[in-house]
This record gives sequence, C-alpha cells and structure tokens, in this order.
Amino acid sequence: MKSTELKFLLSNLMELYFFRHGIAVDRDDPGYPNDRDRPLTKEGVKKTREAAEGLRRLDVTFGAILTSPWLRARQTAEIVAKTFEMDSRLEDLTELEGDRPVDDLLIKLGGLGESRLLLVGHRPQMGDAVGRLLCPEAGAEVDLKKSGVAAVQIDALPSKIGGKLLWLLTSKQLRIIGGAKA
Repeated sequence: MKSTELKFLLSNLMELYFFRHGIAVDRDDPGYPNDRDRPLTKEGVKKTREAAEGLRRLDVTFGAILTSPWLRARQTAEIVAKTFEMDSRLEDLTELEGDRPVDDLLIKLGGLGESRLLLVGHRPQMGDAVGRLLCPEAGAEVDLKKSGVAAVQIDALPSKIGGKLLWLLTSKQLRIIGGAKA
C-alpha cells in the first residue's frame, strides 16, 4: 500500500514521539535464537534509564505509551513508563513489532483517539514512520539511534504537506539533558 492510499483522517493535531529501543544483546548471540526474545544489555538498561530521564526533563506528556511486544522494546517502554509514572498507560501494540510494515502502524494510529502518544519500537520501522509522516509522497530517511527519540506533529493522514519535525534527539543528548555525564 502506498501512503497516498491511506484514506483516514485524524480529527485533531497529534504529537507522536518515536522512541527506539535501547542497546540489546547482539543479534548473533546463540542464547537468543529468536529475535523477539533479545533483552536489553546492562548498558542498554542504564542508557535507556538516563535517556528517559532526559525526556522527562523536557516536560513532554503522553496520553499513552504504546510498545512493540518484543522483549527489548517492552523493557525500554517499561523503563520510560516507570520514569513518567505511567505504568497503567503502557500497552502492547502488535503493529510496532520489528517485522511489521509502516503502513500497518500508520493505519492503526489513525484509528486511535489519543492525541499524544509515545511509541516504542525498532529500526527500521521507527525511522521509516517518521520519514513517511514528514514526507508522505517520497518518504525521508531518518536514522533514529538506540534510545533516541523523534517528536513529530501531524494534523491529518494522508497529508500532501506532511507533518512537522518538532525535534530529534540522540540517546547521548537525552542523557546529558537528564543530568548524566557525557
């Protein structure tokens, strides 16, 4: 499906925050033959906690946190939910799984009533979704680093003019904002 075939509208402005999962166990680790089961590393947990604290210091708010049910994304989302005291507003969303197409995610988002969402997922879907929202016809390449966050404001899907990139921060930038040492 092409982005021009997405035939739904969002009634109000939406702010979507795309948070890529933290550093996980290597994909080639024989202890985790199923990609879905790879956990965050100790370093990944630490850096994600610090990045989440930086995000909290930016005074952003969310109505819900939606996450891929794959382990490393779920762990990342749990860290963010705890930091924001939003454990009860954390939900799995199958459209955020690491092997799902961007169109599935965008269609699902169009049907949600929430106007401020934090989405936790995987590469390439997170960056591809941001790129599609910014440049609906051609897409844009957005390289969202692990534990990095992009904020996008959109008013309608499909959109001829696309959304507005509010900001894009790496994990290191968020950790500095949160008070961690560089």
